[in-house]
Amino acid sequence: MIDYTDSLPDECLALIFNFLTTTNDRNNASLVSHRWLRIQAQTRTRLSLIVQSELRPFIPSIFNRFNSLIHLVLRNNYYCTSVDSINDNDMILITSMCPNLTRLELRQCRQLTDSGMAVFSKNCKKLKEFSCRDCMFSDLGIFPTDVKARPNFRAAKSLKVIELWHVDNERLFEPLIIASKNLTSLTLIGGDGSWDRSLEMIPNDSCLVDVCLDGVNVTDVGLISVAQNCRALKKLSLEDTGEIGDEGLIAVGKHCVNLQELTLDGVDASYVSLQVIATNCQNLVSLYLSSSDTITDVEMLCIADKCTALKFLCIKKCHEVSDKGIEAFALGCPNLAEIRRKGVINFGYRAKAVNAITSDSGVQEHVEEVPLAATDGAVTRPERVSTTSTSSRNGDPYQTLRRAHESFLIFNKHLN
Repeated sequence: MIDYTDSLPDECLALIFNFLTTTNDRNNASLVSHRWLRIQAQTRTRLSLIVQSELRPFIPSIFNRFNSLIHLVLRNNYYCTSVDSINDNDMILITSMCPNLTRLELRQCRQLTDSGMAVFSKNCKKLKEFSCRDCMFSDLGIFPTDVKARPNFRAAKSLKVIELWHVDNERLFEPLIIASKNLTSLTLIGGDGSWDRSLEMIPNDSCLVDVCLDGVNVTDVGLISVAQNCRALKKLSLEDTGEIGDEGLIAVGKHCVNLQELTLDGVDASYVSLQVIATNCQNLVSLYLSSSDTITDVEMLCIADKCTALKFLCIKKCHEVSDKGIEAFALGCPNLAEIRRKGVINFGYRAKAVNAITSDSGVQEHVEEVPLAATDGAVTRPERVSTTSTSSRNGDPYQTLRRAHESFLIFNKHLN
């Protein structure tokens, strides 16, 4: 069999391999010949390894073969003991052979300590994204112990993204967050400690545009600090975050006027705070509301009236929102394309027509093209709406289906 690529220099074949974007395609291509195997490895920029102790003898050969890595994932099986993981010496060897790393992810590497991470910070000076999950080291390994030397933290100068999963002691990572002056994305997931103090340490000229707080203990104090110091914030996700309420959300509405995406899951927001957000955050295009008993039809009316740029709305497990609250979007939010509430209400291109409605029962009904209706005016005052007769939590399935059909008829009537 003739290999027509033999006449191509290695550099040209390497350029061709760069068009192979999936791992399977690359692995299949490497089986063609020894030459393809070698060039495929030399052009590979991402590698994910299960770093159990059995890998240790093969570390030099692996990283000699893959010598162009910029994204490295080192992970251990969740149920393996720390003894089965790589240690500090292995980490030192790996990072010394990967000086161009810009992204490093460590998962369940419980045998790594501060000593190994200290050498890592010296070897990986180009690092932009750092993620650790269920690891035992602290930031002392990647940060100088001398307080006066903290601004000289090597990795922090280039870090853009930090992800911390299930950190045992959040205060040990405060210096890392403070020193990362160019940080644009911060994700904190899980853990037993309180993150308010760490969030208060964020500098007032922060470059953060994306903040995710999921399953961590944060109160209004920490959220207010984020809102006041991160004026460029575009994406905020709050999920099961302890005691966040109207006070913190009002601060978000006042200071984060560039906000585009907001997720509130398990957060007790109300008309008071959502009105401020809806009024000031005029660039809000995506809103996700879930698991809240304080969000009612009143809040829906406010959102429908004031969030003129909104394109996507998801309402999940907000049991006080009835069909009346959803009907408000027939007249409001002129740019709205989709609502998710069990089923999907697809608004399509509102300037032309409403294309289809999918009710809670999953039945899709066609709607003829109609001109865009004008809004009837703003919501002047909040009034609690009784949902006793309209809530889908009560009654038999046939009654629920009838209510969904009635909502559709009312919706269509408004548009006509």
